[in-house]
Amino acid sequence: MKKIAILSALLVGVCAGNALAAGANLVTAKKVSKDPVDISSSEWSSASEAALVNDGASGGPFEKKTLQVKVKAVYTKGGNVSVLVSWPDADQNVSKEPWKYSKGKWTKQNVDEDKLAFNWEIKRIKNFATKGCAVVCHAESKNKEDWKYHTDTATERGDLWEWKAQTSGALGYAEDGYVDDDSRKADSGTGKAKKNESADKKGPKFMQDPAKKATVAGALMEGETVEIKGHKFKDGDVVPSWILSKYSGSMADVKAKAKWANGQWTVMLQRKLETSDKENDVQFDTRKDFNFGLAIFNNSSRHNSYNSGPMKLKFD
Repeated sequence: MKKIAILSALLVGVCAGNALAAGANLVTAKKVSKDPVDISSSEWSSASEAALVNDGASGGPFEKKTLQVKVKAVYTKGGNVSVLVSWPDADQNVSKEPWKYSKGKWTKQNVDEDKLAFNWEIKRIKNFATKGCAVVCHAESKNKEDWKYHTDTATERGDLWEWKAQTSGALGYAEDGYVDDDSRKADSGTGKAKKNESADKKGPKFMQDPAKKATVAGALMEGETVEIKGHKFKDGDVVPSWILSKYSGSMADVKAKAKWANGQWTVMLQRKLETSDKENDVQFDTRKDFNFGLAIFNNSSRHNSYNSGPMKLKFD
């Protein structure tokens, strides 16, 4: 089956585009005495910055466009690895396909949250170090909805981190998952957002419970909703189409903090160097280098993103 640089579902964009210029695909993690607590922590000043040029995915709105992305990394001995990613984005998109009421009907709005995705090599994926995620992107159907993102063999595996401006980032996490020879999957635990739609899929099923204070402004949280029954809506009313879930277990390994200001996103992801999930999480041995790819989604999902070439993380 011919391999193409397009992912299925959300992780489309982690597929690498063109390889980066020589010397530009290395991110060096600086050893620091304590972990940064946020994106403005002083620890970041000691780390060198890798300036990347991510290419727009073919066949979508970003085709033939590029995006400047900057990456830093630091780590503490026996503690955490922290990655700081920044990129220009004129608009802050933190709402995913909300329902909007007008003239007695609900319509799902064609907008999406901004996102950042990493794919780390856990078990060697053939050609991943030189071709990036393109080697795990396969078109096995004429229908794009059926395209899958997976490795060729059971001995190959990747660790997927997905920061989503609302459905994960609003709770301070990036979704932690993995890719195997079957498909991409979530780690054990909870955290996946759930669809908010009626049985006929023509509108939302739940709304914010007026008796409870919302944990996340503009979003619905599991345990804070009430079923819509007889509530009167007016034109222009908006209800989220996703219900957020509390993070737990291995899916909660990757903590996140983010800020959008002056036309730029800055996102910090932080995880223990080693976790208890040896099968589905990359284990960062500071004596080794690690291959990865990253993608940026600008108010987009599925097959529309800006993609890095093959990347490598090195610990100093």
